[in-house]
Amino acid sequence: MNKGQAIAKVNAHLGDVVLNNGNTSFSNINAKNPVWWLNISTKKFESELHILLSKKNDSGLIWLRVKVDTFTNLESVFRIRNTGDVDLEIACEGNRYMRDIKGPVSYNFVRHIEHEWNE
Repeated sequence: MNKGQAIAKVNAHLGDVVLNNGNTSFSNINAKNPVWWLNISTKKFESELHILLSKKNDSGLIWLRVKVDTFTNLESVFRIRNTGDVDLEIACEGNRYMRDIKGPVSYNFVRHIEHEWNE
């Protein structure tokens, strides 16, 4: 699954065009590590952010909806790259499932799951 297909799936579910390239980040599972790896501009956190995570072998999709002002201090929760991007590695299995394993607090994204598809 690619980003365009994932956005189309969510928008079809909603019956409206809500997600687009500008407000959505996407990741497949990393080939070497069991994580979804994303670099997201800190500016994207200034409005509602949608993160789409494709499951193993395109077996489904997880839609995370992060509401505006969820984080007041990104640096205290996430690793920030020199480029100014939030550097996320979200575990896709095990006891750290849906947790950011790079950040200082191991933030749990479970509370942001808006919808999950299993195919």
